[in-house]
This record gives sequence, C-alpha cells and structure tokens, in this order.
Amino acid sequence: MIKRVQALDELEFDAAKSNECIYGKYKQLYVYVKLGVEEEYRENPTDDPKTQYKLFRRRTIEYSQTLEQCEQGIYPV
Repeated sequence: MIKRVQALDELEFDAAKSNECIYGKYKQLYVYVKLGVEEEYRENPTDDPKTQYKLFRRRTIEYSQTLEQCEQGIYPV
C-alpha cells in the first residue's frame, strides 16, 4: 500500500535514503519511518508540481499523536 508521508522539513527529505530513518507526518499523525529500498519515483497526475517526491519499498512506519511522543519513541497509535 502506498502512503504519502510528508517529511517534517527539507533536511529530513534530503536525508531520506535507502535503509535510513526519518520523521514526518501522515494525515494528522506524526510518524517515524524506517525506510526500505529507494526506487525511481514515477510522476502521478495528482502530484503537486511544486513538491518533490521519493519512493521507498518495504518501509516500517510507527505512528504517534504528537511530535514529542514520536521523538521519545512512544507509538500508541
């Protein structure tokens, strides 16, 4: 299943590489993502032309309600 996770900032986005970890947002939740293998991103007609995208397969996502919980490794969701 494809999930569009928004990196918290440009530094997190730039740091996103295969098998690395980043913090981000998914819908209204904060997430800690253990990225899998990066693959070439293919544009989608619904993509925002002002937004950069990356694609990772076999990732693990942990969900938190607040950034503080996420940074402390608390994933109640």
